[in-house]
Amino acid sequence: MITPKKSINSRRGGGSTDTSIAWWKILFLVSLILLVSFLVHLNYQLVTELGRPASGKDAKPADDAMSSIPIENRHGQRAGGVDEDRLKDLRRQVSTMKEKVGNMRGMVEEIKQKNADVLPPHRDSIISDKGEFERLTCTPEVARKQADRMNKRFNEWWSHSACPDQVWMENIHNTFDVAMGDRSDLRSKPYLILDIGCNKGYTSADFFDALSPGTNINPHSLVDAIRAIARDMNTKFDRDGGVCNDSNKPLNVDRDTERRSEVHCFEPSPATYNMLTTARSKLMPRGVNPPGGKAMWHMHNKGLHEVNGQMSWHSACASAVGDELCTIVPDGTSGAISVPVVTVDAFLKETYPEEESLLPLVHMLKIDAEGLDPAVLTGSTSLLSQNRAIMVMFEFNPGLSEKGDNRHGMWGKGGNPRKKLLEVTTWLDQLGYDCYLDTKLVDEHERAKAGAKGVPDAPALYRITGDCLTEEPQVRGWANVVCASRQFSTAASMLRNFATMV
Repeated sequence: MITPKKSINSRRGGGSTDTSIAWWKILFLVSLILLVSFLVHLNYQLVTELGRPASGKDAKPADDAMSSIPIENRHGQRAGGVDEDRLKDLRRQVSTMKEKVGNMRGMVEEIKQKNADVLPPHRDSIISDKGEFERLTCTPEVARKQADRMNKRFNEWWSHSACPDQVWMENIHNTFDVAMGDRSDLRSKPYLILDIGCNKGYTSADFFDALSPGTNINPHSLVDAIRAIARDMNTKFDRDGGVCNDSNKPLNVDRDTERRSEVHCFEPSPATYNMLTTARSKLMPRGVNPPGGKAMWHMHNKGLHEVNGQMSWHSACASAVGDELCTIVPDGTSGAISVPVVTVDAFLKETYPEEESLLPLVHMLKIDAEGLDPAVLTGSTSLLSQNRAIMVMFEFNPGLSEKGDNRHGMWGKGGNPRKKLLEVTTWLDQLGYDCYLDTKLVDEHERAKAGAKGVPDAPALYRITGDCLTEEPQVRGWANVVCASRQFSTAASMLRNFATMV
């Protein structure tokens, strides 16, 4: 039995409490309208009986009018013969109503506070999706301060963006649900995740755990399956728990809920692909799409690129499971194997032919293509131009083309062809996407290690879009970028709220 681990960032959550919050807001609004109406009525009675004008610059609220009249004169000519007891009674009613209004406001604030304890951070900004989210532009001063903190963070913890906390994964199913709104054509279909560069499958497992934890496909169960396969083969796979210790991620505290979720795992390495299909059979003994099942995990032994066809891949792809050297090499390279490649747009059109004018809605387009991420994004132009991907995440790794004997990829000074991060994010911005550098929060372990000098707080995300990052980040190792379409304000506002420096 798998026991969920506690996270210092509480990155998992259960069901939504949106309904209860909306119910109390409606109740408060109706009650407030009734109370205000009653107060207006009392005010009218008082003004009428006191013989004062009901409008104009000399008019006063009922309780102010009463307080301005000496009690011994309230039954005289100015009061128009109004009985003193009647006036006192009306004043008491006004005071009682004002007190009830104050109590009602206090109750609502208390309810909000209690619900805030079970909602993800900045939940108020993702309650509803009201169309395109406003694009934010940073001032030069804000951009400079953010860049200074980000680059210093690379010195404090070199892999802070290589192995980020991904705090935005908290209650990600709520973000997707609200983004889809009331459209039955979208809600009737499963969450759709494209895991490009699947490797050992930990991103796929992480999304299954976030979206449909009851299926019991998660990083913990996956590493158990991988290690069982290795034992059967009398071997041990390198970094079998993932390069960022992915198998140790805290699980969703909700262990029962099942939601329809469809994940496509693309892995060009035949050896890793075979391992993944075996692991899937252990985790899904009833098959990929069993009757009544909610999880669908599709495996594809192919690469993604900006063209369709066949490409030569490093010989490491044939035998080594999860080998980082499995990448495209020049045709004619000794020992190279031929693996099919396809664009994201072509794959979606072929796999979902029932979608006529638009491509299917992709909830997350995840890309980790060993430096070829810009090419995969180019092959997704139709999907992104139509804003049919709610969120996008990809890896930025300039070191692949700058260091080592097997230099490859498009990022960095040796890129072929070279692509800069800001060039790619500017293109995504033009298509309607806000992008951020993902990061690791400062935790107690890091503070303790730093000792007396301490480590200042850092945001969960650094904003790139809108001149918020004006120079290429000084990455040590590699970094991860996450983006959201401004057409889905739920997701776009959620990411922006985590970029606290802007």
